[in-house]
Amino acid sequence: MRTILLTLFIASLSLSNIGNAKTMKMSPGLWEGIADDELTFRLLEITDSDEHYFYEIVIPGGLKKVRRTAFTNNDIKCIENRCTIDTIIEDNVTRTLTLSPYLGIGFSVLESSYKGDDSYLSRTYRLVKQEAKSTPRKFVENRKHLIVDAEKSLVEHPYGTWVGVMQYLDEPELALLQLNEHKQGTLSVYSKGTNTFQETQTHFSPDNVSINGKVIEIEASHTTFASNILLFVKAEGMIHGYTYALHKGYPAGTGEIKLYRIKNQ
Repeated sequence: MRTILLTLFIASLSLSNIGNAKTMKMSPGLWEGIADDELTFRLLEITDSDEHYFYEIVIPGGLKKVRRTAFTNNDIKCIENRCTIDTIIEDNVTRTLTLSPYLGIGFSVLESSYKGDDSYLSRTYRLVKQEAKSTPRKFVENRKHLIVDAEKSLVEHPYGTWVGVMQYLDEPELALLQLNEHKQGTLSVYSKGTNTFQETQTHFSPDNVSINGKVIEIEASHTTFASNILLFVKAEGMIHGYTYALHKGYPAGTGEIKLYRIKNQ
């Protein structure tokens, strides 16, 4: 008898929880993330009006190429634990964003595109809440001179200014590498979701840069962030590799990095 009553109590409690489940809502705000498979910033802007925006900002080249897609409240469908946003991009391709809550700070996103019966590639990434200006805007406002100088500079490959994405603290973040032949170089990372312009840097002198064919080895100054940088030249305009710090002789804080050289188009 007790078993039957306990079972009925649990069943009624479950039904009560289902009945009280709240539908997820998209509140006004700005969220930002990086789809590092194609090196683009994704910005989701929900406004107080009926028109909202989704931005794609290409990182290679210095964040100058931007595509903005508008959508309305009618394009947003929400249930208990996720919201789906449908947007139309070029050639009548429908792009669907499926957003689920992530640790109370943003969303896990499944992005997929299709046209009729034809499906295109899907990708996943995370969006975090941004209470201030977006990270791309802060980067352009504070480091635009580096992009302009890099476009005017005539230096021998692989020297120059490179921009891309680095895995930092298990998150893809915007990265900038200044590799100079005769003066100090710098690797900088810009964290998403911060209200201020947050820049983490490690520095290195030309004497601590070794270039052997298509392999670039750098010993940098920061003891816990990218004290060692190992890069491989994939093409004239692309390098790929890893950064790590050494703690008691062992690698720590490793992160993959992909960079594209900024040059005059």
